[in-house]
Amino acid sequence: MTQNDPVVLAQHQTPGGRAELVEWHWPTMFDFIRTETDLMIEMAIPPLAAEASACLPEIDPARRCHMGSLFVRWPGVQIGGRSEGGHIRVVRCVFSGERARALMAAHPRPGADMIKALLAIRNEALRSLMQLLRRELINPVDRSGEAIAALVDLIAIEFARLIAAPAAPQTTGRLAAWQFRRIRERLGRSGPVPGVAELAALCGISTRHLHRQFLALTGATVADYIENARIEQAKRLLETHDHPIKAIAAACGFAHANSFARAFRRSTGLTPLAFRQRGPDIVCPITTH
Repeated sequence: MTQNDPVVLAQHQTPGGRAELVEWHWPTMFDFIRTETDLMIEMAIPPLAAEASACLPEIDPARRCHMGSLFVRWPGVQIGGRSEGGHIRVVRCVFSGERARALMAAHPRPGADMIKALLAIRNEALRSLMQLLRRELINPVDRSGEAIAALVDLIAIEFARLIAAPAAPQTTGRLAAWQFRRIRERLGRSGPVPGVAELAALCGISTRHLHRQFLALTGATVADYIENARIEQAKRLLETHDHPIKAIAAACGFAHANSFARAFRRSTGLTPLAFRQRGPDIVCPITTH
């Protein structure tokens, strides 16, 4: 296995499909051309996500489009892309053959506009369901196969609604690549996690514009992105230092230890103390049943 091979962190098979959490480590920017055989919905987990652009080499090679953090690569369609390197983590819902055929039956030959729209899905219901799926997959205490199966079913229903609805007009105002890069670089530094005002100043825009343009680019709120960065910082501190949890909460920008504990459990399924006692590997063992 090379550093560019995907690592399956957690997996669970259901009657409707397979749910899994995977990650990659790419050292530099990379180009890819891929044709999927399975119908799946994928969501990159901020801040372990990378910005990407895409094109359709066999259908519309001249025009590139944005590839968001929530996306579907339509089976049988060649997708070419370019993505920044780094540590990338993705939660997937891979539909079973029978369910995939039922979902795709209404669009046997989807057009370029539909395929591109699915590369940057802006649907809060789907995003919320994928977040719940990730949370259940990494639950180290009482992960429920029934809950995962129910979420896969709900994701299929919401995806069917999405592709049945008329295409919504695309939002044109979103963060530029250099602005998003500045945000990720700032959040990746050691020390206190910045607030929205500091990130807006780095991008040279108002906080109001940052909220709107960040959502248009990623499908997530800037507040959620910052909180995820704080949780990642807290994980590192819990793994490498024996500071009191209250001190770690303050270092990561949480005003109170209780709010830190709630946010940490919401993200990882564990309290900060339980995470420290378990060590760094909190993902569940791989299962296939």
